[in-house]
Amino acid sequence: MAELEIRDLPQRKKIIPLVMAIANSIITELRFVEIVNEAAEWERAHWNISPGGLAKMLVLSTFTDIRIPLTHLEERLESIDTGYFLDAEDKSSYVNESNVGEAFDRISETDYDKLYETIALSAMRQYNMPIMRMHGDTTTVSFYGEYNIEKLELTDAEKEALLHIEKGYNKDGRRECKQIVVGQITNEYGVPVVSKALNGSTSDIDWNREAIRYIGGLAAAGFEKGVFIADCKLVTEEHISAMNNPEKRISFVSRCPANFEKKLESRTIAKAYGNGKWDEIGPISEAKDSTRYKVASFMEEVCGSSMRLLVLESDTLRKKAEQAIKQKRAGLATAVKNLERTQWMCLADAQAERERFLAMKQAALFDCDITIEKRVAEKWPRGRRRADAVPTVTETFHLHVQSITNSEQACREFLQRESCFVLISNVTDGMSDEELVRTYKGQQVVENSFRMLKGPQLASVIYLKNPERIKVLNMLLTFSLLLRALIQYRLREGLKAFEEAHPNEKIPAGWGGRPLKAPTFKLFYEHSVNCCFERESLDRYSFAWPSAETRARVEPLLKLMGLTLENIMQ
Repeated sequence: MAELEIRDLPQRKKIIPLVMAIANSIITELRFVEIVNEAAEWERAHWNISPGGLAKMLVLSTFTDIRIPLTHLEERLESIDTGYFLDAEDKSSYVNESNVGEAFDRISETDYDKLYETIALSAMRQYNMPIMRMHGDTTTVSFYGEYNIEKLELTDAEKEALLHIEKGYNKDGRRECKQIVVGQITNEYGVPVVSKALNGSTSDIDWNREAIRYIGGLAAAGFEKGVFIADCKLVTEEHISAMNNPEKRISFVSRCPANFEKKLESRTIAKAYGNGKWDEIGPISEAKDSTRYKVASFMEEVCGSSMRLLVLESDTLRKKAEQAIKQKRAGLATAVKNLERTQWMCLADAQAERERFLAMKQAALFDCDITIEKRVAEKWPRGRRRADAVPTVTETFHLHVQSITNSEQACREFLQRESCFVLISNVTDGMSDEELVRTYKGQQVVENSFRMLKGPQLASVIYLKNPERIKVLNMLLTFSLLLRALIQYRLREGLKAFEEAHPNEKIPAGWGGRPLKAPTFKLFYEHSVNCCFERESLDRYSFAWPSAETRARVEPLLKLMGLTLENIMQ
């Protein structure tokens, strides 16, 4: 019979997840801890662990697959060998939420937004990463609690400078929550170049004004500005004038709003169908069944400047528009039933109801043949009729829908309007129509960044009470996104070099073991989630692949990044 030994306290080995070790090596390359420590006011004699070390541990904790709030740092790092990541003078036992809060307070006294921007631009220089596109957008981060600044003993000027956690348009549908707005600008590789925590009621128009000022200053930092891409809230007379300023001109492309410049969008769409000169550019994405586009290009003066207008017809939008017509027609059935079961006591009322029905928005796309039927009814008094009795005669009027057919003109205009959208740009030469469309479609990178920002590993709902700490946390979470983007960049650049050297070879490390194509951080994370180093003793670690399948997928990805298990731990 087998012997069993029962221990009161199991001795579990501390681990270092592979992805966390890679993130740590990039943090070291970027001198993140040193930069934070140099900027913050603190004294080693009074701190058992530096503010930069605490900030680093919080950032690394976002690379663990644990659904525990970021503020509970000890629980998130319970199984992690934290000592490996810290400087010799830092004590790992002091990595806790209380000390992290103190570190946040010290970092909040620095120009932390400028601190992050310096690190981000330095990273792009180290990785020789060009900036050909800049993508701007906003999202909201929700909060629970009162956050009533009136309870704070502050002057009016201090209240004005404080981050306002307040209700506004919530992009997550959490209308009951107060929020902040996060404005972000990324390059084409998804690297957040700037990320700012803004008041909860900040509009996209206000953020774009600030983004334009920032991008205008990029040239001074030694970077080409490239093309700025943002949503339709970028397109206002004020912003277009600022971006066309000859002294600080910013190339941009955006979607034209429906009500801009006396309905410029609908006028341009009508012009495109009027001359019928379309160029087929096909699908932008390589995905199966991806949308196909046709484009018509025009030049027009807008807000005093020559602008390029691209009308894009999408086969996907056209199918949706055709389906919408069918749904609208089916929806008329209920209205017809209600119409035909009602009676009117005078002809004028029946005629007025017919006109009301024909004017309904639901019936705008159809030609309806509606007739009015007059019915005469006699009603005799009850009981035996007298010789001189006469009936009461009543006239009622009823509406009958004889036919419903699609209005050729209305349906044609609806299909044209709903199948198209218009891009507006001051890039008038140097890029083909297709290149400009592909540039605009790259806007997905900033949306992906926001999606990761709100993931369970980072922050979907924040519970910090101090507004300044919230700003610092936003900066650190953005730095975490920067690390993810750099890992993804290294993967893709490595794959590009591999394909140039081995054009006929494929790497079976994609999803489901398929050939690798456009690898993402998420792909690497999911493949390596169970890969970790185990601490055997002080400065001695071991590593074992969880399975042969995992090794076959992760090892090639490491090679693409120029990494081995040995140099990761050096």
